[in-house]
Amino acid sequence: MTNIYEEELTHEQPGGHMAVHAATPAGKLGIFGWSIFDWALNPYFILVNIFVFAPYFSAEVIGDKVQGQASWGYIQAIAGASIALLSPFFGSLADAAGPRKPGILVFSLLACTGMASLWYVMPGMEYPILQTAIGVVIAATCLEFAIVYHNAMLPAIVSPRRMGFVSGLGIATGYLGAIFAFLVWLLLFGLPEVPALGLDKAAQEHNRLVGPLAALWFVIFALPFFLFTPDQPRTGLSRMDAAKKGIAMVIGTLGKLPYYKNIATYLVARMVYYDGQSAVFIFTGVYAAGIFDWPTTQIGIYGLLIIMAQVPSSLLGGWLDDKFGSKATIVGAVSLFALGLLLLVGTTETAAAFFIPVSMEPLEPLSFIGSTLNAAGFETSAERAFLLLGVLTGLFAGPSISSSRTMLARIAPPSMMAEFFGLYALCGKATSFMAPLTVAIVTSAMNSQRIGLASVLVFMVVGLGLMVFVREEQSTAHTEH
Repeated sequence: MTNIYEEELTHEQPGGHMAVHAATPAGKLGIFGWSIFDWALNPYFILVNIFVFAPYFSAEVIGDKVQGQASWGYIQAIAGASIALLSPFFGSLADAAGPRKPGILVFSLLACTGMASLWYVMPGMEYPILQTAIGVVIAATCLEFAIVYHNAMLPAIVSPRRMGFVSGLGIATGYLGAIFAFLVWLLLFGLPEVPALGLDKAAQEHNRLVGPLAALWFVIFALPFFLFTPDQPRTGLSRMDAAKKGIAMVIGTLGKLPYYKNIATYLVARMVYYDGQSAVFIFTGVYAAGIFDWPTTQIGIYGLLIIMAQVPSSLLGGWLDDKFGSKATIVGAVSLFALGLLLLVGTTETAAAFFIPVSMEPLEPLSFIGSTLNAAGFETSAERAFLLLGVLTGLFAGPSISSSRTMLARIAPPSMMAEFFGLYALCGKATSFMAPLTVAIVTSAMNSQRIGLASVLVFMVVGLGLMVFVREEQSTAHTEH
């Protein structure tokens, strides 16, 4: 295996930052290990946060969908606040100490403990919200901290001209992992009347299993990362000195953000358009249920198709990133995503994309594809139009996510990479309530799901407007005079 530090140059940068410049990129096994880490962690988000545990907690554990959704929202808000407050400090600690993998290992083990604890969340328990909050907050925050460190390794394992492709490869691999993990749960535990391993559906064991399943999946598939992906060398600081230096670094970075105006503008732009995109995925299922009365299983199939579509689009986005640059890829992907959303909210029981006539009358199968769509519940032309527009819109989410992290890797100072990825995580979480709150307020005020969901277009337009002022050029560490 090629070691990326065979010809490294490590020295003190102005401002006290330790810079590590790799002359040789990681070998294929190293890049494979880095990419498959996304495969390992993504099932947590799809099994716990979206399709299985979240609705189980709301409907079965709390027993009231409204109160359950509110409780789940508060739990996620606590996790988001923890991530926003702590991720920059953990990122700067890694920059000061050097290696990322020890931190990733510790946070991964803690995250898996939180995931596994969700097995004990069941209907009728005494403190369901508290116990769920402990497990979810530990899992979500520690997993996010591990992601900060993992993202910060990208510039050290691959040359700048291939960062876009490798980032896109990781995103695509993560989507595949989520799809396969969901199918494993669905085929072995969700659909069968008698689930595998003798689980008792009456005791909700098939739903409670998703936490331990996500933890086991993570442990197994994260191994190649720890075995094959090379880490950065130590800077020579003790843990205590690294912690002190790390805290001082992040405080100093926040104080010097006026110097890093280009990075600050990018982080704000990404925060705004990312909030809008995230809200679309949160509410598009609710919008579909309101218009077409889809059950959760049908919404799940709709979501899976969107995720599957993002696998090839993420790979294509990585290629476009390397060829045309991160900024161009982000602007193009977010613009097309916004256009897709506009057409999506223009699709109802009678019209697709505002003007194409459709109907809610059941269609004859006529073909294998038609029979498959009918069997999945998409029996009308209106539903199929919405499904098609949803998948086409989702195609552009993968490239924008992939190129967003590549963009930061291209413009942040090399010696402050994990620190800025900590700020990147903060900007991804600190205002994550704004777009969903906007949708809720506009929906209530206008008494319209369509206008409510369409309101997130403002976030994408503002984010794109800010991207105009971002330059795709590497910053240098600030020097105090």
